[in-house]
Amino acid sequence: MTGTPGSSRPARQPGPRAGQELATWWLARGEHQLPPVGEWLTVAERRRAAGLRYTKRRTDFLLGRWTLKLAVARVLGWQDDHAGLMRIEARTAPSGAPRLYIDGEPAAFGVSLTDRAGYAVSLVAARPAAVGCDVEVVEPRSGAFVSDYLTEAERRLVVAAGPARDKMANLVWSAKESALKVLGTGLRRDTRSVEVTVADLSPPQRTWSPLQVRTAEGAAFPGWWRQSGVFLVTACWPAGGPPPAALEAESPLDTMPPSHQWLGRPLS
Repeated sequence: MTGTPGSSRPARQPGPRAGQELATWWLARGEHQLPPVGEWLTVAERRRAAGLRYTKRRTDFLLGRWTLKLAVARVLGWQDDHAGLMRIEARTAPSGAPRLYIDGEPAAFGVSLTDRAGYAVSLVAARPAAVGCDVEVVEPRSGAFVSDYLTEAERRLVVAAGPARDKMANLVWSAKESALKVLGTGLRRDTRSVEVTVADLSPPQRTWSPLQVRTAEGAAFPGWWRQSGVFLVTACWPAGGPPPAALEAESPLDTMPPSHQWLGRPLS
């Protein structure tokens, strides 16, 4: 995949033709890696960041944009200098989902973005398809949470997981979030209207394993999940395809703990 930051458009779009399985790539970044606000942002992005009063919201916004820009640049084969990154922009659609623009024009890629506990993950698809990704932390989930947001079949999966109960509960929840992004609704839709199945809860860490999400209407979204320490990453899309390809040899999720730096300074 090649492209030139000095050209007006990418020289070549990667990935399969429409109708084939979808190729995707993923990248994660932590707030400890976030550079200062600068020329890597578009004017509109800098304006939006300046208007965010609360540190967490501002950091999440900047970290998400930084991660997405880096991911797209690497897919295109661009250098990740500020001049190239400023040409890449994620605009918010009416649904709340990010839509990718390059040089102010809609780009022929699908993207999804998520953040949790000081880290952001971006998923880039080889064509402008609806894709979804999510990152969660393995943490306790109450019985009320499981009862309120999971289907009966999913609740059985959580109970059957035994000592891995919290892992299963968070994995199911993360896969639901990914699927609801594909549907373009987010949490405005009843989380019990999508149902997650996971074949193997104990694969090796840092490897992708299959899952599936099925909607109440009967649509099926093949997907993937990965555990890195206490982090769980999920991704899914309607067409199915190979697991997301890594854009770096080691992800910060593999070695770093959750981070909550904003607690020391709640207001920007």
